[in-house]
Amino acid sequence: MTDKIKVVASTREEAIKLAREKLGVEADIALNIVEVGKKGGLLGIGARKIYEVSLQEGLSQREEDILAMVSDGLDVDGSFAIRVADDGIFLKITAPEGKGDPVSYQLVKMALEKKEFVQIDWKTVQNAIHENSGEWVLIAPRLPELDRDGKLKVEISNDKLRAYISYTPALGGRELTEEEILQVLKDNQVVFGIKEEKIKKFAEKPTQIDNHLIAEGIPAVPGTDAEIIYHFESKKDSVGTQREDGSIDFYNLGLITNVNAGQVLVTKKDPVPGTTGRTVTGEVINPPEPRNKELPGGKNVEKRDEHTLIASIAGQVVVEGNRVSVLPVYEVNGDVDLSTGNIDFVGNVLVKGNVMEGFMIKASGNVEIWGHVFGANIEAGGDVVIKKGFVGRNKAHIQARGDVHVKFIENGLVKAEQNVIVSDAIMHSNISAGQAIQVTMNKGLLVGGLSRAGALIEANIIGSHLATSTELEVGIDPELKNKLKEMEEDLKKDRLNLDKTLKAIDILEKLKKQQGSLPEEKRLMLLRLQATATKLQAEIDKKKMNYDEEKNKMEETDRGRINVYKTIYPGVKMVIGRSAYNIHNTMNRTSFIEEEGEIRQITL
Repeated sequence: MTDKIKVVASTREEAIKLAREKLGVEADIALNIVEVGKKGGLLGIGARKIYEVSLQEGLSQREEDILAMVSDGLDVDGSFAIRVADDGIFLKITAPEGKGDPVSYQLVKMALEKKEFVQIDWKTVQNAIHENSGEWVLIAPRLPELDRDGKLKVEISNDKLRAYISYTPALGGRELTEEEILQVLKDNQVVFGIKEEKIKKFAEKPTQIDNHLIAEGIPAVPGTDAEIIYHFESKKDSVGTQREDGSIDFYNLGLITNVNAGQVLVTKKDPVPGTTGRTVTGEVINPPEPRNKELPGGKNVEKRDEHTLIASIAGQVVVEGNRVSVLPVYEVNGDVDLSTGNIDFVGNVLVKGNVMEGFMIKASGNVEIWGHVFGANIEAGGDVVIKKGFVGRNKAHIQARGDVHVKFIENGLVKAEQNVIVSDAIMHSNISAGQAIQVTMNKGLLVGGLSRAGALIEANIIGSHLATSTELEVGIDPELKNKLKEMEEDLKKDRLNLDKTLKAIDILEKLKKQQGSLPEEKRLMLLRLQATATKLQAEIDKKKMNYDEEKNKMEETDRGRINVYKTIYPGVKMVIGRSAYNIHNTMNRTSFIEEEGEIRQITL
């Protein structure tokens, strides 16, 4: 933006208006305007005046008002300054503002002792701290024989990618020049990645600094490890298709991933080398060698070439540990009974009949049963799908690391790490699901026993008109909600204070750029504001990290719900999180959630 222009106008007011338009400044920016001549007219009649207009240095009244408002609203700690002059050592104490902390005697004492001053009048120091006058106070005589030059210390990080300097300014002596600083770095083997512009600015105005980054190397860029690409679905999420009568067709779930002989299962991308780096001491850094990976061949698979893995047989493809295998399916064309005995199979099991009382099926994969399970135990490393029902007879169990799909459960024990999905009824059983228990197809009855789920229990009917004791438990941790709200308010307050502080800093930086330097009062204000901004930003970063951690906890736990799509009867006892509730009256189409330590009912 041009700082000085000439305009031709009939009046001073017209000149100011034209100048503001050309300079692109608002009405609150002060201008200097001087008449420097005239233009046109005959014998002086009708002549227009020529004005020279420039921006007036300093702050506008609006900016001064903003500074005053921000300064009044901030809590700023007290500060102190030490000056070495020909006539002695001087100390100035600036009082805190708002709720800021005052300067401590111990802090001043440490600073003076660090500078190795002698013959300090400690009583005068204490008085200066007590009075907070903001005036320079003589605290010790100047002893030229104790003068010392500036001192520079260089430290290099363990990985040699960063070099830091600490500088103690001269006390009556000579400061280091730019060339001398570069020489000290060289003497300490720092020769690469030096921030020369920083050194130049620092040499022009040396100050006390500690561990200031002055050189930065280039880290080596690691290459890309070999990549293994799977060409099959290791897990399908289908829960079946709904027939016209509302029942679920469990037979067509498609939970088993079948492959044919010769089908491509896995391909591999070769590793890509990385790029070298360089330390601040000039040494070359070699990147780590990228890891190569072997094709993860397991059972019944073979290599077509060095980059491709194919199936040797038809069957189900699974990932066991880090190996890909194709497992055959163990198929029983009738019932599991005395003719078959117990089944313990590494793979999937398909039973086209019933599983009779007292027998056991154990499979590392999925178990599919087209008929009933009568008092038999089923254990699966994947899903369990039972087309008809499970009659546990108070002694049998089903256990699955995936889901359990069944038409009905009676007097049984069922445990699924994921979901238990029942189309007709759960009666007098003990059910446990890591995620959800769903009984919403057909009759959709859940009555008697104990049902526990990590996130959701839902059914059409819960309990019975006979007030049958039915227990439901869903997990949640609501205490995180209040904590998060408090953390949000705290963060909001800190961010508002930081915004005000940064705005004030921008105004003072602008003034400094215009005038070359700041008056002492505003220079000290800028230093205090910068210290406050640094402190606020550090607090905000720490609080935001804590907030994100707590929010993640809430998102993982704040999900408990019980849904009733038709009727829930007296006799039902429910626990959501740490809150309990007993049903005393019949209710229809309702949902239960936990809020503020109580279970609340919501109409569906």
